[in-house]
Amino acid sequence: MSEIKTRLTEELEKLADSYKVCGIVDQTGCVYPLGADTKVLSTVFELVSRPAVYAAAKALNYECVEPAVQNHYPDFTFHRGLEAGGKIAIDIKTTYRIHDDDRFRYTLGGYTSFIRPGNEKKSIVFPFDQYSEHWVIGFVYNRIAEKKAQAAHKFGVDQLEDIPLPFGNVEVFVQEKWRISSDRAGSGNTTNIGSINGTIDDFRAGNGPFTSEEEFLAYWRAYGRTKADRSNFSNIAEFRRLEQG
Repeated sequence: MSEIKTRLTEELEKLADSYKVCGIVDQTGCVYPLGADTKVLSTVFELVSRPAVYAAAKALNYECVEPAVQNHYPDFTFHRGLEAGGKIAIDIKTTYRIHDDDRFRYTLGGYTSFIRPGNEKKSIVFPFDQYSEHWVIGFVYNRIAEKKAQAAHKFGVDQLEDIPLPFGNVEVFVQEKWRISSDRAGSGNTTNIGSINGTIDDFRAGNGPFTSEEEFLAYWRAYGRTKADRSNFSNIAEFRRLEQG
């Protein structure tokens, strides 16, 4: 098992009790329940995981930095020198399910930006060729109906046990990005790489269709921006036949 994966997993396990974030507190001691907004909950899990990411970086003798500009990949970069290669990308992804065994998926970033030649510096913290590994910390939670999650709009800090959580059964995995990528675009008409559609076990095992990161990059660098641009191939089987001539 990769040293990166082992250390991140160990540090995340130490924070398991921290996943029960129930609200946002102001300086007067009022706590406002989170509600079920997926964007808010995604931010919560990114914040909760930050100590684990920094602890893993320190244990592995890396420095850790975050984007100075919004909407830049990745969420965290491990490095041993700002100009050095061998950087490690760590991205946080969050989604939800209704039942424990439900399948789920993520979007894994654009396929027309930094992974393509000529765009190596587009929307990325450091040039793409300075990164040697790309990892995803993935959170999935069971969604609880909003009407149950918002019984009241404000609580005191002495009422934390009374604040209903909008989620439950949080599970997490650490996996290389290419191992959980699918061969289909995600989220409608946007140019995002889609993940596999699987269970938590599929993500932990990395049960994606690609045999290597090299194949993953070659595929997505050539993948058409629109359906009309995909006359040569639209899935991994067609791509391999094309590559074999």
